[in-house]
Amino acid sequence: MSEKPEVFTTIRDKANTKYKEKGSIFLAFAHPINSALQFDELLAGYRKEYYDAVHHCSAYKLIDGNQKYSDDGEPTGSAGIRIMNAIEHKGFNNLAIIVVRYFGGVKLGVGNLGKAYYETSIETLERAEMVTLHKFEKFHFSAPYELSSFLYRGLEGSDVKIISSDYATGLKIEAWIKSEVAHKIASGLYASSNGVLEVLPLNEENYFEV
Repeated sequence: MSEKPEVFTTIRDKANTKYKEKGSIFLAFAHPINSALQFDELLAGYRKEYYDAVHHCSAYKLIDGNQKYSDDGEPTGSAGIRIMNAIEHKGFNNLAIIVVRYFGGVKLGVGNLGKAYYETSIETLERAEMVTLHKFEKFHFSAPYELSSFLYRGLEGSDVKIISSDYATGLKIEAWIKSEVAHKIASGLYASSNGVLEVLPLNEENYFEV
């Protein structure tokens, strides 16, 4: 597994398209995903829905380096890798594509078959809305009431997403901070408070739009 990137691009929602080649019908479905388990569940769902199809070929790529593709009975190198080529051509991560094929009675040959899977996948991705996500880290801040305004001012802006605030005993805030600037913001607030502010990294990561 590789280290997760600071930023990556994927699609916002499901996208799909239909492609025909010499009688064969290709139905492609692209989904944003976060895990191999999520992909397995999607694939199982499409196998159940399109139970009468000849092939259910697929590929997925995750930001942790985990990736997989399958020809599902098609000639080796004609389907899964071509779907993966489309994902990589677009530079996407955390993405899965499943292509269901109904055989039309005419063999396409490995070259034309590979082209059909690639073109179907590319067209599906071009129909999707692209989204860029940035890595954020989770922090807990604790301050006396008199530093409330100071702390809120320090956590303003698109690089910070406040999760919760609690005034029961002083001010306690949990927030996501963009990874690229997290140390600078957290250490800067601590220093500016002369050490009065309590800053605790929670060792959690997530991805958000900015």
